[in-house]
Amino acid sequence: MNVQFTDKIDSIFKSTLLLIKDNGFHGTPMSQIAKHADVAIGTIYHYFPSKDNLILELFQYCRKQLYAYIFQNVNQDMSYKEQFYNVFKSFCLFHIEKREYSCFFEQFYNSPYNETVRTKESEEGPYAQNAFMKFIQRGINEQEIKELDEKVICAAYIGAAVSYAKTIVHGKIPFNEQHLTDLIDIIWTGIKINE
Repeated sequence: MNVQFTDKIDSIFKSTLLLIKDNGFHGTPMSQIAKHADVAIGTIYHYFPSKDNLILELFQYCRKQLYAYIFQNVNQDMSYKEQFYNVFKSFCLFHIEKREYSCFFEQFYNSPYNETVRTKESEEGPYAQNAFMKFIQRGINEQEIKELDEKVICAAYIGAAVSYAKTIVHGKIPFNEQHLTDLIDIIWTGIKINE
């Protein structure tokens, strides 16, 4: 983040996430965020010169939260396959348990903000290539998974995880550990290098 994290920023971010989940980007003015976060509108503008800046900073924050969550149970003693299963499971659970983040990501990636980030991902700095993509690239480099375009692998992996999470959240199916394992098996079987 470009701003120093404080309790006020935490409150602003959490309020923004909840409001965007319910109202979308355009239906969430800065004044509403200030009221919900119980801070003065001037306080928000002190930290974030514009709503665009707030959204981009919030994206960085959300991505860090996601990575912390999905990699929390991964250690180097595990095989890459075990790490893959662990990361995929955590990724699904994140999108089930943290709906405000999931809704934010979905809106962000379908907005012009995504283009701002996408054009900067190859650079150094806050928008540098994400940790998840590096995890997939490591699997390719270590010859654990097929040498495919990592963006294609990520699209299949992320799409399946988010779609599964939505079926749970919207009550179409109950959460079932075995179903999640079956889903991961399908993805892993498709990308692993056959022995």
